[in-house]
Amino acid sequence: MAQFPTLSSGAVLQYPAPLVTGQAAQVICFMDGTDQRYLTQLRPLRQWEIRLDLLSDEELFQLEMFFQAQNGDYSTFTFPDPFSGTNVPNCRFGSSQLLTESVATNVNSTSIWVIETYG
Repeated sequence: MAQFPTLSSGAVLQYPAPLVTGQAAQVICFMDGTDQRYLTQLRPLRQWEIRLDLLSDEELFQLEMFFQAQNGDYSTFTFPDPFSGTNVPNCRFGSSQLLTESVATNVNSTSIWVIETYG
């Protein structure tokens, strides 16, 4: 499985780094106005917002090539969780497009979500 690329500093992302956890639930609404709720996932899944500023052209190129190799949000990869220090398998990008901005010569930025899946 492919490994998410790191920056030249060895980091995966830059701070601030929002981490979102969530668990899906199903809601059944009855005719009398009551409802019943139950969880549809075994455990909460994590989502990381990867905000990258001041990227060199080489770092941006690595990220773009990795995104292209994963076919956007189609394929899964291993993501090194910066909070726990563990490798999280079965992650994918949260968008089918990678938007980048060229701020100046050799200064670029981008932002994208990485989402944990059950695989």
